[in-house]
Amino acid sequence: MDRYLVSFDTKHVSHETVDVLVIGTGVAGVTAAITAARTGAATLMVNKTVLEESNTSHAKGGIAAVVASDDSLGSHVEDTMTAGDGLCDPTAVYRIVEGGPHGIEFLQSCGAKFDTVDGKLDLGREGGHSGHRIIHAGGDATGAEVSRALLAEGLKTQGLRAYKNTFVLDLLTEGDVCHGAIMVRHNELHVVWARTTILASGGAGQLYRESSNPAVATADGHAMAIRAGALMRDMEMVQFHPTLLYVAGLDRRLITEALRGHGAYLRNSMGERFMVGQHELAELAPRDVVSRAINREMHRTGDPAAFLDVTHLDQAELRQKFPSFMQACDDADIDPAKSWVPIRPGPHYMIGGVQAGLDGTTAIEGLLAVGEVSSTGLHGANRLASNSLLEGLVCGKWAGEQAGERGEFVGKPPRITFERPMRSTRRIDIPDVIASVKGAMWRYMGVERDQRGMEEFIRQLSGWARMTSEQERRFPSEWQLENMLVVALAMTKSALVRVESRGVHYRRDYPDHNPDLAQMHTRVRADGEVALLQSL
Repeated sequence: MDRYLVSFDTKHVSHETVDVLVIGTGVAGVTAAITAARTGAATLMVNKTVLEESNTSHAKGGIAAVVASDDSLGSHVEDTMTAGDGLCDPTAVYRIVEGGPHGIEFLQSCGAKFDTVDGKLDLGREGGHSGHRIIHAGGDATGAEVSRALLAEGLKTQGLRAYKNTFVLDLLTEGDVCHGAIMVRHNELHVVWARTTILASGGAGQLYRESSNPAVATADGHAMAIRAGALMRDMEMVQFHPTLLYVAGLDRRLITEALRGHGAYLRNSMGERFMVGQHELAELAPRDVVSRAINREMHRTGDPAAFLDVTHLDQAELRQKFPSFMQACDDADIDPAKSWVPIRPGPHYMIGGVQAGLDGTTAIEGLLAVGEVSSTGLHGANRLASNSLLEGLVCGKWAGEQAGERGEFVGKPPRITFERPMRSTRRIDIPDVIASVKGAMWRYMGVERDQRGMEEFIRQLSGWARMTSEQERRFPSEWQLENMLVVALAMTKSALVRVESRGVHYRRDYPDHNPDLAQMHTRVRADGEVALLQSL
């Protein structure tokens, strides 16, 4: 693995200096950027497409927060720990849950409009939660409202600038210190030197053939952190959402879990409610349980999908509470009052990531990581529904404060050079390799895994990596492919060493918990090797 994606000499490329550089414009990144700028830090946030495009803006669920008088921090903590299946950090869970109400207040101060009933927040319930604590906006369009409000606030915050259509290639480091990042802006290399760099680049869903994530979620942040030598934790842990709309020719739209909280049923093609009897919460069981159950029903029946049944629910109320779901049905020519909606699981949230403190601090000085690219100990082996936007809000604020406290960029930037040898002039079919990687990820690193399949996948990944390493890269698709290969390899190696099933990580050859691996975390070292370690 080469240290950088492209050849460069920082002396001969355009550059600028800021106090804080934020990579990514989802909930964690924009919250961090606003908070840092409010401390007086000169702050720049960048995104590889338009600023509005992120996993946050596509989130259909809500934000879990203890705001109801009959709810408690202890209950939310317990639900989170139960879902996390023995890998959560109790301190991280408590502190993030405790920060939830303040996060909601912050969003409301930015102009976010949440759904209400009689002047009070309309609280829903989702899988794994013992009560109603899910705050929504627009029914099933919470992420879009959160993104809108934060970006509107950010763009009017003094000292905060933003670049769109800017592809960050790599973090710039000397030793264990991060000095900023090199990126492509207006089709040219550009360096941003920063006292503090906040990595908030989102997830990795596009490593798979079918995903709830937008096209930008190609694990770029995870890959650049690996190349920079950051400690990566629990990379085998990727959460699959049970219900993605499955209609040939249409994109795989996420159907919010809140719809099952509202009373929707899961059925197989024979009409059986297969979750009844499999788990005490039936359709509201944790996502890993539901995803595996759907997967097994598909294998058992030979059907390409299972079904979501809302025919017994008030259709007018559904249009009011779940407009995105109803629009998806309309686009697919499905009448949910008469027909079941075909669904199947798909990759949704990357739990593993850069090992980070609650304020984003990492093993690399000057580099903070927040949101989906990070691993704080909140989610453990399985993220509790709607805890992701919560984490982005709470940890984004703390990371912004930490960045502000680190102060201004001072001194002369170092000169960093890298020459990437081009070992072959043969061009490879990038779209074909990307499609192959995505298909193999679903086959070997999907809802269920086993040793034989993962070892074969590592062999395939190594071959693709050798091919791509011989090429000169000039286009985003080529950079994204290499990032995908780097992260897929780290994920698969991590899954191989966890010889048990825990949370979202299910191995057919080791279907049970291994008691010796409770609170043991996989960690990817800078040399690419993976170890199991006790400490968080």
